[in-house]
Amino acid sequence: MMRPILALAAVGVAGIALWQVLFTLLLPLLGTVVGFLVTLAKIAFLILLVLVAAWLFRRITKATSEAT
Repeated sequence: MMRPILALAAVGVAGIALWQVLFTLLLPLLGTVVGFLVTLAKIAFLILLVLVAAWLFRRITKATSEAT
């Protein structure tokens, strides 16, 4: 009767230990991926900012040239 319970407990303990080891090994990789994604988001934001500035510049210069 105790044998299946002990086997289940051993699998649970082994699973937790394996989870901890994998989490420790993969944490730097996850940090690198998150840093890369944040860098891409910053670059996309800067590109969007330049495009909006160019659009506004064209719109303002067109409005002033039509007024004169």
